[in-house]
Amino acid sequence: MYLFGFGSLINLNSAQKSFERELSYKDLIPVRVKGLKKVWNSIEQINFDGKDTNGVFLNLQKDENSSTNGVVVKLSQEEFEVLKQREKNYSQVIIKAQDVQGANLDEDVIAFMTTNEEKLAKVGDENTYIPAKYIDILTAAFEHYDEEFVNEYKKEALEEFPFPLKQGVYKFSDPLQNKLAKEGIRK
Repeated sequence: MYLFGFGSLINLNSAQKSFERELSYKDLIPVRVKGLKKVWNSIEQINFDGKDTNGVFLNLQKDENSSTNGVVVKLSQEEFEVLKQREKNYSQVIIKAQDVQGANLDEDVIAFMTTNEEKLAKVGDENTYIPAKYIDILTAAFEHYDEEFVNEYKKEALEEFPFPLKQGVYKFSDPLQNKLAKEGIRK
């Protein structure tokens, strides 16, 4: 099975937290997926300096006229089960292998996408921010990808933000989700 990563999973250090096996950037295969685009609207309850807030993270949205870049990584059923905990508020969607450009895949791809309306941020929502540290996770990965990938990614996700950025350290309010995202599963 393959997973499409478009947010923090493009960063090896972040992705590694969900895998017991040792990953390298060779495992994160850059691709472009037809029929989807990146949007800033996935809400997670997070805590900034002791205050609960709505954190907004990247999401996918269906759009037949668009395509978006990210990575695919091969994973086992056990690894997928761990990722489901880390990405617990996302729905699992299937991307047809023929819609993935840049890799010759022998099976369809799974992606995590927020589809629950209650978990979608709307412009103007109060107490709703994009964590600046999340942006740092995304951009820290850029040195491992080619210029075309980085430029496309910036254009798709980092040129305009629909919510204010908030500086500082954050943690996920859900303890298990926070452990998997921050500490990982490796012993």
